[in-house]
Amino acid sequence: MDDFKSGSENESYGSLAMPTSFASPKKILRFADLFSGLGGFHVALEKQGMQCIFASELDGELRDIYERNFGLRPEGDIRKVNELDIPPHDVLCAGFPCQPFSSAGKKKGAACPASGKLIDDVFRIVRAHKPSFVMLENVPEILTIQNGEFWDHIKRTFIKLGYTIDYRIYSPHEFGIPQKRERVFVVASQVGLDHFSWPVINLHPVKKLSDLIGNDTETRPLEKEKIKVLKRWQALITEVKTFSHKTTLAAEFGADYPLTDLKRMTLKEMRLFRGAFGASLSECKTWAEVMSKLPHYVGGKDGKTPEWLKQSIIHSRQLYEQHVDFLDVWKTDFIDSHNSWQKMEWRGNRQVPSIWKHTIQFRASGIRISKPDYAPSLVAMTPTQTPIIGAKRRYMSVREAAALQSLDGLKHFPKFNGMAFKALGNAVNAHIVGEIANQLIR
Repeated sequence: MDDFKSGSENESYGSLAMPTSFASPKKILRFADLFSGLGGFHVALEKQGMQCIFASELDGELRDIYERNFGLRPEGDIRKVNELDIPPHDVLCAGFPCQPFSSAGKKKGAACPASGKLIDDVFRIVRAHKPSFVMLENVPEILTIQNGEFWDHIKRTFIKLGYTIDYRIYSPHEFGIPQKRERVFVVASQVGLDHFSWPVINLHPVKKLSDLIGNDTETRPLEKEKIKVLKRWQALITEVKTFSHKTTLAAEFGADYPLTDLKRMTLKEMRLFRGAFGASLSECKTWAEVMSKLPHYVGGKDGKTPEWLKQSIIHSRQLYEQHVDFLDVWKTDFIDSHNSWQKMEWRGNRQVPSIWKHTIQFRASGIRISKPDYAPSLVAMTPTQTPIIGAKRRYMSVREAAALQSLDGLKHFPKFNGMAFKALGNAVNAHIVGEIANQLIR
């Protein structure tokens, strides 16, 4: 068998008897939990009957929370931990930081000195202790970042250390949990992977998000300003009765500035057009004045309108032409509002034209309306994007969000919602880890 099996393979592998040291019921397997966060790996492996003997976590508050939940205090910065001070262990787990690799992050990969190189600290510990199994979790982008060089580094190093490695991309909804959040799970084994098969997905129907939404008393009501802006968008939906996968851009209602390279336009030519919300450019005396009257997403360093936005701009202008009288009045409430509130992306049920019967998120890219049966992917970098339960006009509670990561059994979470949701966005889904571990370590 090859040392590396492609994650694109879907075949099942036959059973192989485990070494005596692992097959013995008297043996309690020990694991180390690196970049432990809220303890997703810990929850999963402890349920498998294993014992955590070491944990590390950079964030001080999360170290406190981990200790309260599990009775073990994590060490701090793993870069400062001598690998020889870590007790021997059978399994090493690491959900190493994903920000440099995610689509929401900097995408610097291994070139990022703060986080990208932390995988080498994982290898430093593997090299010293040679655990029988290693389990990693991260965003799928680690497979392609830097033209695949970072992933090649991971593969080569594991193989050099004597491990067989495989990976698979999973999302919680494939295990019956109402959240679409793809993550790549990596397994490495010193005893080969002939005994291992990846968990089969879609064996159970996906629970409805409403099944996880209870009467939690620790909830946060939606702010009046956001209720107001959602009511305005609801008025538009009720009036125009048009749904599109394209983002609706309020700033395009009345605008007709060219979508070509603005650097090729003269100031005189630009004065013939209208900018955001139909503002006339005829009186502009400088290019700075022109740019100040264009939507914020137009005319970057290259002077061009982003290609990914053009279809949404065209859609919004066509919508305006069909409902000029209504939208000329409607748009006035948005002219001085937050830029992100001026955009609405409908991913909801087109047969149910009510924002309040959906799940809502205020994102940097705009207001996203999603189907009520699924929760939006929890985002670690922007805790302000906490999902909103439209029917209750409140934010999802911390414990409800924890259920999406199979961590609702924890007793303690960070005190403040922002920190709690950030930690949950970074967390490893304990249910998926448990399913993988059940196949891997037996």
